Amino acid sequence: MKKIFTFSFDDGTVQDKRLIAMLKKYGFTATFNLSSGLFGYEYSFDMNGHHVVHTRLSAEEAKEVYKGFEVAAHTRTHNCLRLLPRKEIIEEVVPDYIALSELFGYPVRGLAYAWGGTNYDRLSTDILQNDTNIRYARNVEESGTLNFPENFLEWHPSAHILSDDTDRLLSEFEKAENDCLLYIWGHTFELDFDNGWERTEKILERLSEIEGAVCMTNMQIYREITGEK
Repeated sequence: MKKIFTFSFDDGTVQDKRLIAMLKKYGFTATFNLSSGLFGYEYSFDMNGHHVVHTRLSAEEAKEVYKGFEVAAHTRTHNCLRLLPRKEIIEEVVPDYIALSELFGYPVRGLAYAWGGTNYDRLSTDILQNDTNIRYARNVEESGTLNFPENFLEWHPSAHILSDDTDRLLSEFEKAENDCLLYIWGHTFELDFDNGWERTEKILERLSEIEGAVCMTNMQIYREITGEK
């Protein structure tokens, strides 16, 4: 039986360093999704009653921080592919994974769609499949299940790390007797609020106690399921 769990975090903000320290404590891995055109970029906004200072790691710092973890693309300038014509989709995706591959020293073949809501469409997935080297792409539409993806270019996570549904999914994952995948996603800057770091620690601790559960990166799961090297 394959009982797999995975983490995927977007934007490459400075809070990733704190999460990575927690992941290393439990011997876990994760996938971090970066926009190569926005390294070192900082801005602020209000979200759910909180004021967020959104600071992305510089390229040089990212190169050190993410050693031992998977880096995936997140579009070059964090753009919504659903809103773009073909030429601009390619310009957002291809230079992004090429730049990331050069920076980190291995082929970057994964992607997380940028923006919330419905952030991709049929044109996006067709271009990814036919005109790029991307092998999987994660969206933000949560499945609420422990299912493996039917289409790796329309990969639905199980739940957001701070979702009210995460506790139920953890219980189902713990009790599962068939092959299953728990896919948790989010942004580490969100963990600064609503006891996010404490809740995350409890999730990691709980997963560490589940017998037979294996933590993989997104690309490791893709290769495990497809057999592609």
